[in-house]
Amino acid sequence: MNTSVEMEIPDPRDSEKGIYFIALSQFGIAFCFNCIMSFMPFYILKVSHYSMKATILWTGLIMGGTSLVAALAAPFWGSLTARIRPKLLFQSGMFCTGVIFFIMGFSDSLPLILALRLIQGAFGGISTIGLVLIAGSASKSRLARHIGHFQNSMTAGQLAGPPIGAYAVTLFGYRAPFVIALGVLLLSIAACHRFVRDIPPRPKTERRPGASPTGILWGWGLICVGTIQLMFLPSILPQILENFHLTGDVAVGTAGTIMMIYMAAAIAGNYLLVSYSSRMPLTRLIVFACLVAGALQCLLYLSNGVFMFTLLRSVQTGMIAGVIPLVIASFADKGGGTTLGFLNSGRFVGNAAGPMMATSLLAHFDLLTLYLTIAGLTLAMLSAFMVSERKRSG
Repeated sequence: MNTSVEMEIPDPRDSEKGIYFIALSQFGIAFCFNCIMSFMPFYILKVSHYSMKATILWTGLIMGGTSLVAALAAPFWGSLTARIRPKLLFQSGMFCTGVIFFIMGFSDSLPLILALRLIQGAFGGISTIGLVLIAGSASKSRLARHIGHFQNSMTAGQLAGPPIGAYAVTLFGYRAPFVIALGVLLLSIAACHRFVRDIPPRPKTERRPGASPTGILWGWGLICVGTIQLMFLPSILPQILENFHLTGDVAVGTAGTIMMIYMAAAIAGNYLLVSYSSRMPLTRLIVFACLVAGALQCLLYLSNGVFMFTLLRSVQTGMIAGVIPLVIASFADKGGGTTLGFLNSGRFVGNAAGPMMATSLLAHFDLLTLYLTIAGLTLAMLSAFMVSERKRSG
C-alpha cells in the first residue's frame, strides 16, 4: 500500500537529463497528430459528396474536433497523476493514440474519420502528463527553459509532420502517412520507456500564493488564442493558395512547404523568447510578442504572393509561439496536475477553435474578417491577462 509513497525520487541530474526524452516523446505525439494536416483538406475535397460549403464545414470538424475532445480530457489526465504513475499513463496514452491513428488510415468515410478523430482526441490530453513529468523533475530555475524545450519538441512534430505527410501521399498514397506516424510514435514510446525516469504520483496540492483562479483563467485564455494563431491556417490553405493561382499537387506541395517554414520560425521564436525570460520580465515579453503577432495577423490580408504571405506568417508564428511556454511556466510551480491540465487544455481548445473558426468565417464571410477577428481576440485576452497580473503583483 505504501509503494507509491516509498518510491525513490529520481536523482535531479538524471531527471533533468530525462526531460529531453520527455520532449522527444512529445515530438512523436505531435507528429502523429499533425502529419495529416497538410493533405487532409485536399483529401476531404476529393472524396466528399457534399456541397462545397458543407465540405468546408466538414473539414473544420475533422481538423479541429479531435483537439476539442482533447481539451476536455486534458484536466482529467492531469488529475490521474495524483493516483497513477505519470510515466505509465504517458506511455499507455501514446500507444492507444497510435493504434487509433493507424485504423484511421484505412477509412474513407467522412463521418467515420470524424468519429476516429474524436476518439483519438480523448487520448490527446496526455501531453499534460509530459508537463507533470517536467514539473516534477526540473529545478525551478530551469523550469521555463525545459517547458520551452517541451513546446519546441511539440512544434518540431508539427513542423515535420505536414511536409512528410504531404510528400508521402504524393509518393505512396493516402495510407502511407498513417503507417509512418505509427512508426514514429512507437519509437517515441521506446525512448520514453528506456530513458525517462518515473516520478511518484503527484497528489492534489493546494495552490501556492499567487496562483489565483482568475489569473489561471486568463492565462488559459491567452494560451488558447495563441494556439489559434498557430493552428488556424492549414484548414483554409487550399482556398488561400487558389487565390495565388495554385491548385492540385502543386498546391499540396506548397502547403507543406509553407507550414514547414513557419513552424520552423515558431521554434526559433520560442527559443529566443524563452532565452530572454531570465533577463526580462515574463509579462513584458508576453505583451511584446502578442502585439507584434496581432499586427502581422492583420497584415496577412495585404500579402500579394506566396513569398510575402509566408514571410509575414513566419514572423507572426515566431512571436506567438513563445507566449505559450512563458504563460505555462509562470504557473507551473503554483499547482498540481489539475492546474497544468487546465492550462494545457487551452492549447487543445485553440487547436480545435483555429480550424473551426477559420472554415466557418471563410464559408460565411471573407479572409479579412477572419484575420481581424483573430487579432481582436488576441488583444482582448492579452488585456485581461495583464489586468489580472497587475492585481496579483500589486
